[in-house]
Amino acid sequence: MSLPNVSPRQLEYLVAIAETGGITAAAARCHVSQSAVSLAVGELERALEVRLVLRGSRRGTRLTAAGQQVVVDGRKVLAALTELGTGARSLGQEVAGRLVVGCYAPIAPFHLPAAIAGFGAVQPAVTIEFAEGTLTEVQESLLDGRSELAFLYQQDLLPGIEVEVLHDRPPSVLLPAGHRLRRRRKVGLADLAAEPYVLLDVPPSERYFARVFEAAGLEMRPAHRAGSFELMRALVARGIGYSLAVQTPLTELSYEGLPLLTKPLADAVPTTPVVLGWAAGSRTTRRAAAFREHCRELFRS
Repeated sequence: MSLPNVSPRQLEYLVAIAETGGITAAAARCHVSQSAVSLAVGELERALEVRLVLRGSRRGTRLTAAGQQVVVDGRKVLAALTELGTGARSLGQEVAGRLVVGCYAPIAPFHLPAAIAGFGAVQPAVTIEFAEGTLTEVQESLLDGRSELAFLYQQDLLPGIEVEVLHDRPPSVLLPAGHRLRRRRKVGLADLAAEPYVLLDVPPSERYFARVFEAAGLEMRPAHRAGSFELMRALVARGIGYSLAVQTPLTELSYEGLPLLTKPLADAVPTTPVVLGWAAGSRTTRRAAAFREHCRELFRS
C-alpha cells in the first residue's frame, strides 16, 4: 500500500486556513510564521498532486474544491490522531480530549447547559466546546467534521446524518395569565380559533406547526410572527395572542416578569422529537460515546 507523504501539521495548517479565512490568520492561530504555513501547504499540494489553495491579491485566500474536500477528510484524520494519542496515554481507562457539540439554536437553552455541566462533573478530562446554528448549519458541521455530535429536531435531516431520539413530547399551548380558558386542564386549538395566533417563526417551525393545525382540522393563520422564543412568550404574556411551543421553561414569567400559562394540547397532533445526531459512518470517539450515554440517561429520565 502506497501512502501519501502527508503530515498532521500540514493538515492542521490547511484546516486553520479554512476556518480563519487566510494564511495570516492561520499562522496566528497555530503560533507559527506565515512562511511556515505557506511552505507546509505547498508541500501538501505536491504530496497530493492537486491544487488546494488559491492565493490572489483581489479575492484573498480561497480553497479549491479539492482543498475543501481535503479539509473535511483532514479534520477526521486529526480527530483520529488525537483519539489515538489519548487512548495510548490512558491505556483505555480515561475519557479525555476536546469534544465539539452543535445545537439547533432555539433548543440550546433547554439542552446544552444541563448536558455540559452534568457531563463535566463525571468526565472532567473532556473539554466541551459548542456551536449554535440553524438545523442546516449544525448538520453541515457534523458532515464536515467540525462537530462530533449535535442536538437537533428530527426534521429536515440531511443525507448522511444518523440520530438517536432523546425525548419526544407534544406541543403545549401558551396563554396569557388571565385568559378565559385558564381553568381548563387541556386546551384544544378549536377553542382558540377566533383568537390571534403568535407563530414562533424560526425555520422549520412554520411547517411543523402548520401540520399541527392541520391535524386538528384547522388552517394556521398567524396574526404575528416572532423571531425568537422569548419574544413569542413576551407577546403572549402581554395578551397579544396565544402560541404553541414544543420546549417550555419551568418558569412561567416573560422577560418583563409578566405571568403566562402553559397548558397541554387536547388535540392529537404530530410531534417533533429532539435527537442527538452525528455523521453516518464516522468513527465514534470514546468521549463522544460517553457524551451520548450521558445525554441518553439525562433526557430520557
